[in-house]
Amino acid sequence: MRINYKFLLAVVVLASLAFGCSMFGKKENRLYFCEKYDPVKGEIGESSKFTTGTLTVMVDLRPSKTKIGVSDVNINITDKATGEAVETLPFTVQPTMDYIYFNDVKFDKPGKYKVSCLKPDGTVVVSGEIEIVNK
Repeated sequence: MRINYKFLLAVVVLASLAFGCSMFGKKENRLYFCEKYDPVKGEIGESSKFTTGTLTVMVDLRPSKTKIGVSDVNINITDKATGEAVETLPFTVQPTMDYIYFNDVKFDKPGKYKVSCLKPDGTVVVSGEIEIVNK
């Protein structure tokens, strides 16, 4: 049995290109977390796991080149274990914003949470998950 190495190489190259393009082609918006945001230095202490206390919620819509499109949003915090909303915090934003930070969002209790940025009509802009542990 003779192996056609050129054919095998072509298949490997095509598979690699397809896989690579699919990974790099996806540009998804993000909701993520950091200890604080500095307008000059950017995110400080980005992570998905924090101790109880306050932190900053970041919303980045630049990957999809979209704007928030509304003047008011809510940051909704849902306990992943129970599915119950823990808190909904209102914020005022500019409709043209595509990169937004929400300071001093408080997490008092340990647990895993889903955090969503919602438009006033309840439409989810973007969501992220965070784990909070005791200090």
